[in-house]
Amino acid sequence: MSPKTRAYLEKLYQLLERMPEDERLDAIREIESHIAEGVAGGQSEDAILARLGDPRVLAKAYRSEYIMEKGPARSFKDVMIMVGFYCSTGLLSIIVIPVLATLAGGFGFSAVLVLIAGFLRTLGVTGIQMNLGPVEVPTEWSMVVSTIVGGIVGGIAYLSWRGLRLYMKFLSASYKKLLPSSRTA
Repeated sequence: MSPKTRAYLEKLYQLLERMPEDERLDAIREIESHIAEGVAGGQSEDAILARLGDPRVLAKAYRSEYIMEKGPARSFKDVMIMVGFYCSTGLLSIIVIPVLATLAGGFGFSAVLVLIAGFLRTLGVTGIQMNLGPVEVPTEWSMVVSTIVGGIVGGIAYLSWRGLRLYMKFLSASYKKLLPSSRTA
């Protein structure tokens, strides 16, 4: 193995520092194997490294694959790791991900509050106002109106959440195409 290849693998290993050690080593072994197979097939190491591309982009592909295979976020730390990774994938992601996440969270929370307010107002709790423009909603219609408004607001939250998940899956699929195991030689 040439010094250039060794340097590439060392750089890749460093860039994978946020992944568990066994996952990092698996990624390095996969790239080593890919290079060895290419050399055995008559390709030059330089051509193989050029095809693999920038180790930073390849490291992002491996981190993306690891995050998506790990499954749904299990803790606040997992969520923050996912958000941090996806926001680092480009300028558009820095805008799209926080906006969709804020919409999903804000509208979801608001939908719950609207339903609770409608329920409490129906029970006769004072101080909760419901107006549709200049007309105040009668107390006996509070639950019906809050259910409709809560459903609309909840629907916006759900669509924002689905859009966020689809965008993150799209990013992961884009990065996964960069991995040697998913390429067709």
